[in-house]
Amino acid sequence: KQVQDFFISCNFSRKTFAGRQFVETFRNVLEQYHFVRKLLILEITESEQICAEEEMQMLRNIVEIRALGVRIMFDDFGMGFSSFHDLQEYPMDGLKLDKCLVDNMGTDRGRIILTGLVRTGHEMGMTVLAEGVENDQQVKALQQLHCDVLQGFRFSVPLPADEAEHKILERVQLA
Repeated sequence: KQVQDFFISCNFSRKTFAGRQFVETFRNVLEQYHFVRKLLILEITESEQICAEEEMQMLRNIVEIRALGVRIMFDDFGMGFSSFHDLQEYPMDGLKLDKCLVDNMGTDRGRIILTGLVRTGHEMGMTVLAEGVENDQQVKALQQLHCDVLQGFRFSVPLPADEAEHKILERVQLA
């Protein structure tokens, strides 16, 4: 049996992702492993701002890495340095919506913002993932908004690699 709808995410800061050698280093690591490339998602985190030159390099790096078949998402979108400008400038595969947006979706303003971000992501052809999902009420609300992927303690706490592998294989055997 094969694991369906499973992916691995790796986080990188904007500064790291904008490095001149990032694509070459990434390609060298990637060539050491054989797997379906679209199952790997690189997440660009909200750790720090970058200068205009680094923004241009990050754009080039995004284009080159996507050409390798690897997907790229903004992590923690909606907080920190991310903005609608980023959505215009960078060809992304998805948005990982920040936990604060999920936490505030019970308010009128929070729901309006979350609805708008999910709709915007979908209209731009992106997968929208919500992080920080902790209860059934949030699951139901996010499903009603047609959020593509849900992540959070509601589904699993962080696990050591061997425990995670066991759970995944157990799920495949039950399918």
